[in-house]
Amino acid sequence: MSTWVLGDPQILQLDDINCYLVDIWRVIAPVNSTAPRSSQGHPVTPKTMTTTHVYTHSNIHIHGHVRRYVCLALVAAAFVMLGLPQQVSAKPMPQSQERVIAQSAQEAVAVFDSFTELGAVDRNDFSALVADIARQAALFLGLDVRVMQQSWLRADMSHKLALINGLTQLGVPYKNNAAIENVAFDCSGLVAFAWGKVGVDMTHGSSAQFASATRVKVDEAQPGDLIWRPGHISMYLGVPSAVLQTPYSGRSVELQMMNERITSWVKYANPLI
Repeated sequence: MSTWVLGDPQILQLDDINCYLVDIWRVIAPVNSTAPRSSQGHPVTPKTMTTTHVYTHSNIHIHGHVRRYVCLALVAAAFVMLGLPQQVSAKPMPQSQERVIAQSAQEAVAVFDSFTELGAVDRNDFSALVADIARQAALFLGLDVRVMQQSWLRADMSHKLALINGLTQLGVPYKNNAAIENVAFDCSGLVAFAWGKVGVDMTHGSSAQFASATRVKVDEAQPGDLIWRPGHISMYLGVPSAVLQTPYSGRSVELQMMNERITSWVKYANPLI
């Protein structure tokens, strides 16, 4: 008996499937192959296979004897499934990379905070640090470095600082309803922390944060803007699909690429307008 579990399943159960091994052989083997026979030379008799499969569909329970065409379909489906590319689960950032980028972000914030008056020279120094952090983030995510750097450098100063402050917390673990610097964050806690550092007071809660900002199109969004979907919020990295986020328990503040399905329907918002 085998069981497949996907998500929060309802059960589709197939029991006592009569499979003719000779038919399965014909599915697997080349056309000119000989079907297996017993040691006495007689055709192989049908065998009974009991299996349970769990799917994420409606409440359907099927029991009973299903003949060889079902078995053939199951075998064929198995081969098709094995040939399909499997979606890779998102993995946490390596801690060494987290530390490098977080330290670079902390240095950039310290340099900015040391400026008594942001003159042209100071802006150049800070921009050089921002460009280097963008380079590190792009390399980690496998993105074009120049595209990432240009996006970050075009952003206004508040967006730059909010994003850089968020990056100082890379590696800080997830905790529900938390927003404690260097200790723990949930998704909206990280956003509230990062934007709070540039004087934008944001309430806790992803939906409330999105509602308090102004929705923008993706091609108008700046690095540091909010990316919202029901139940989750993150910070845009200026390149489609790239985010700074705290996803869920067991993970930490991290850089990540959203999959295409999610990217197609998330919403963007600017906290400054």
